[in-house]
Amino acid sequence: MKTDNLAVILLHEYPEYLDASATLLNSQWKRSFSARAHSLSRSCKDLPDSLLLLEKQPDGSKIVIGHSRLTRVLEDDNGCWIESVVIAENRRNKGYGRYLMSKTEEYAKKLNFCTAYLSTHDQQGFYECLGYIYCEPVSSISFQRIGLMKYPTSSVVKHNIENTHQTIQEIHQKEINVFPTLPPPPPPPPPILRTHPTCMKSTLEKYWMKKSL
Repeated sequence: MKTDNLAVILLHEYPEYLDASATLLNSQWKRSFSARAHSLSRSCKDLPDSLLLLEKQPDGSKIVIGHSRLTRVLEDDNGCWIESVVIAENRRNKGYGRYLMSKTEEYAKKLNFCTAYLSTHDQQGFYECLGYIYCEPVSSISFQRIGLMKYPTSSVVKHNIENTHQTIQEIHQKEINVFPTLPPPPPPPPPILRTHPTCMKSTLEKYWMKKSL
């Protein structure tokens, strides 16, 4: 694979490639074109942002042959989420995916992220070769920084959730005091044991992975 004819750009800086990016993504994951384009149009420097792999053609034109998306992680203020990684079908198994992931991780490090997270249904072997290891599930943040002003850090979100749980418990305790004859609620169901401790995955066979940058 030659790299002198390749370039990785940010979609928010080159919006003219939006339609080509939507077409590439829809070739892998079917979706309404207008919905896909609308999602891509939200790319910005504050994240989420799409990275595009361009290939220069003999006539000088450039085509989109790869895409990745970078956003934040709720549970880790120093972590980023990489998703929607795709290479054009006729360019696969030639090193382009590895190249795009390398550039995506470089961009993440420039943004001062320390850990990259992702999930996959069937490409865990590829990501293992790139240094990713299995981990517990995390949540990506799809909104822009204007939304983060309401929830500045994951610790604030967790604090609000804990306060909400405490309030619910207090209300429930008052109900028990008012109606002491009511039977207690049934116990929660037992936790589901993982069949393979080293492969953190959901019931839909989604593997969660991370890598230190």
